[in-house]
Amino acid sequence: MSGFVVPRWLLATSLVSSVACSSKAPADGNDDSTSSPSPTGTSASTVVPDDSTGPGPGTGDSGPSGTGTTSPGTTGAPDPTMGPPIFDVNSLPDSPPFDMGCRKVDFLFVIDNSGSMGAQQAQLLASFNGFITAIQASLEDTVDSYHVGVITSDAYSYNAPGCTTIGDLVTQTQNGGNCTPFAEGFRFATEQDDLMAKFPCMANVGASGSPIEQPVTATIASFDPSKTGPGDCNYGFLRDDAILVLVIVTDDPPYDFDMDDAHPNADTSGWHQAILDAKNGDPEAVVVIGFVPYDDTSCTFMNLESPNLIDFVMSFGDQGVLASICEADFGPTFSSAVQTIVTSCEGME
Repeated sequence: MSGFVVPRWLLATSLVSSVACSSKAPADGNDDSTSSPSPTGTSASTVVPDDSTGPGPGTGDSGPSGTGTTSPGTTGAPDPTMGPPIFDVNSLPDSPPFDMGCRKVDFLFVIDNSGSMGAQQAQLLASFNGFITAIQASLEDTVDSYHVGVITSDAYSYNAPGCTTIGDLVTQTQNGGNCTPFAEGFRFATEQDDLMAKFPCMANVGASGSPIEQPVTATIASFDPSKTGPGDCNYGFLRDDAILVLVIVTDDPPYDFDMDDAHPNADTSGWHQAILDAKNGDPEAVVVIGFVPYDDTSCTFMNLESPNLIDFVMSFGDQGVLASICEADFGPTFSSAVQTIVTSCEGME
């Protein structure tokens, strides 16, 4: 093929010249020209035909564009039909998106309220303020909206009427204390509430619940469409554009006689996917913190690990933070989880 290829550096220099030398756009602002360079930027170089009879229509290889690539036989006179040059915006360096990272975080605390959980619930309450304060400090320039909700490991009978099935958000204490109203009128707290006062109320679920503990089952149930529509018990809590931070606190051992989440024969195959489905399949939008029977099990009734619960937390890979329910202080685990949450939030688009 006859002709030659103009080097990229020469084109770039010519574009700079064209800014200073090109004629002004027509008064009607119409700069649509069939002879202007394509704005798609798909071609890395320009091929100029070798046509001794002069440029064919629409070649645009001379004139105010200043390319200096006039073909033989051309006069170099400006083409009056041409508008101002159209710059190839795709050749410019990529700019970062205007708004990167998450702006919202939804915290769901799943608290085992069975008879052996009194001491562990106290640990959670003692660690909560430091955890939330660290989260807010780490994400103060990024996150401006928080949802904080609590559910139990069973059908919480002390809850408000109409919201006493498994997975319903808690709004009343074990002794009938009312945690509402919340600032935004929902059944969960937000950044508009005094979280240091509201969370201890919601988390005061007691230790008189069912011995058949179902923390993961309760979590999945909380996202069911039957609970999330307008007027339903969990309406408005889970948001598509928020990071979900799931905190499970349970000492559920692998009893053979209780068909609960820790039972060796429990069907756990759909647990992980059910959580991802609630977040539109995005594994980066979920962080799971599990205080479960793991490693140190000295505080549990049977002194056994719970493989089902351990595997559930570990199924989230780097997004899972695993700790023993028997830890004397939940603070260090919460502190290590802060960076996981920050990293997830920064990576969310």
